[in-house]
Amino acid sequence: SNAWSYRKPLPDNDGWATASMQAEGLDEAPIAELIHRILSADPAGTSLNIQSLLIARHGHLVLEEYFHGFDEDRVHDMRSAGKTFAPVLVGLAKQHGAKLTPQTPIYPLFTQYSSFANWDARKQKTVLRDIMTMTAGNACDDNNDDSPGNEDRMQGDAQQRDWYKSSLDLPMLKEPGGEDAVYCSADLNLVGGAVAAATHRWIPDFFEENLARPLQFGRYYLNLMPDGQAYMGGGAYLRPRDQLKLGQLYLAGGVWNGKRIVSKEWVNESTSVHSRFAATYSLGQEHEYGYGWHIHNLKSGAKTYRVFAAEGNGGQFVIVVPDLDLVVGITGGSYGEFDQWYRWELELVPQFIIPAAISPSSH
Repeated sequence: SNAWSYRKPLPDNDGWATASMQAEGLDEAPIAELIHRILSADPAGTSLNIQSLLIARHGHLVLEEYFHGFDEDRVHDMRSAGKTFAPVLVGLAKQHGAKLTPQTPIYPLFTQYSSFANWDARKQKTVLRDIMTMTAGNACDDNNDDSPGNEDRMQGDAQQRDWYKSSLDLPMLKEPGGEDAVYCSADLNLVGGAVAAATHRWIPDFFEENLARPLQFGRYYLNLMPDGQAYMGGGAYLRPRDQLKLGQLYLAGGVWNGKRIVSKEWVNESTSVHSRFAATYSLGQEHEYGYGWHIHNLKSGAKTYRVFAAEGNGGQFVIVVPDLDLVVGITGGSYGEFDQWYRWELELVPQFIIPAAISPSSH
């Protein structure tokens, strides 16, 4: 049945305070309309294959809905939304005294390798900022099947099972740096390698101790590379309630439940514009990038709202709308259907969710 009635999320001893949408000034009508669309979508067509929708307002979890058999205990593959954790770990490493800045040169961190293939003087100039912003200038483009560095090619190479090495060995196409981003999962994975080098820790241990425990995560999984290190190029599995905490943490300037986890400076720098993707890959819209955060300007009614988001294939989103003190979490199953799932953020959020936060009835 497509009947839906709102119920306030339940506390779960996971750090989320819960409240009703009404108590936090959200109009139920546009949200209900969106949920009716999800419930009545034709399962054969996948335009609205949304598996969960969560909303936090003013730091309170106010909406938690699951569809297609998903529930609050089932972890969901974040796909590339999990990339955003890599620069978060850099901020955590800095908090814990690691000598790591956006200007830290990358190659000297990987002391386990005595030499590099395709050596190019431009590689010496590659710094942490370049791999956090997908401007490394290396031959790595996930949107090009022929690119030597693309993720499928790297992961499918039976000869080279060391993925850091395969990325570091890529030919250079241009100077590192600048503002033109090219989508490359391997670069964000190298950010994890930089953190491992600077902290001398196994990434899953560092993640557990400095992020998962302070954020009160339930069950979660990190993918491992063939060498046993964590793969930070995407694909962490988390409960949607825990995914949403990543957005709340950054909305609150690095604080969760009154506890400082990452510095406000790092949050601000990470969510500032450092590079840009071609509009081709964003339904023709302007598309900016910070350190692992996608930045969009969403027009809703007469106003435009700046949002920053973690985004993944199939419709995995953690979307922060600072002006409205709002975080939206979406998980979905529209894998490979880019023109479908990207609309959930770029069109449905400004059409249904932002209006709920600004509607006259909510004041």
